[in-house]
Amino acid sequence: MGHYAVNQTRHAFTHVTSVVRSTAATIAILAATLPVHATTLAVIRTPDQVIIAAADSLLVWYGGDRRPQLTCKLDTHDDVIFATAGLVASPENDFNVQTFVDMALATPGTLAERAQVLERLLEGRLLGTLTRIRHELPRLFAKQLESGFVLNVTLGAVRDQVAQLEMRDFYAETEPDGTLQLRVARVSCPRDCPRPTEVFGVGETSAMMEYLGTLPQLPAELPGLAEQLVQIEIADRPELVGPPVDMLRTSNAGVEWLQQKPACAD
Repeated sequence: MGHYAVNQTRHAFTHVTSVVRSTAATIAILAATLPVHATTLAVIRTPDQVIIAAADSLLVWYGGDRRPQLTCKLDTHDDVIFATAGLVASPENDFNVQTFVDMALATPGTLAERAQVLERLLEGRLLGTLTRIRHELPRLFAKQLESGFVLNVTLGAVRDQVAQLEMRDFYAETEPDGTLQLRVARVSCPRDCPRPTEVFGVGETSAMMEYLGTLPQLPAELPGLAEQLVQIEIADRPELVGPPVDMLRTSNAGVEWLQQKPACAD
């Protein structure tokens, strides 16, 4: 997860790099004869809105010799917007991130509390899926998953006129005895978003983060910036990231699709 925090009154950037740079959704390809696709998400949080922009759809592994299928990265649940990136589904192992997101968001509590519920729901199933991949496709596991990024889930909502953002990165770690473990990196805003504007990148983000570093301040039109950041990554890595760009926003006015490809429409 890449992160830029911007204090627009000082026109200064603070760059915080997470533990591992996510090369993310190549995980979901899982067939040597198929082209590689990857994920790019641009997430912008201000005190009163959250915007998520995403590049092309994810490929979902069905295991064995079945062809991967496309799924969409962005969706909504009541007043919550969410995005997923990485290993999002494996139906043969009854693992589907969106199902678990819907289950977690149907529980009572704050967005942070429901993010904790989601963590608990995902951890066991995700470990089981990773163990199966390691057994069935050891080369792929060693190249893409072992001791690396596995999954990102991002939740956004506005409650009591305050924008809330919960981001979870799941990483696979192999212990000396060969046991698989999951490590979770967390962002919880407003606690972890002290500045007026925070920009996060998930997946292939090198070009967008480099571009952000050249800006003296962010433009006022933040949805346009979110789309631009994803388009920059598409132009830089066309072999991995492609159009079109989907975009969601939650604000005091409610949840709004700013852009949505027809294949991902309800």
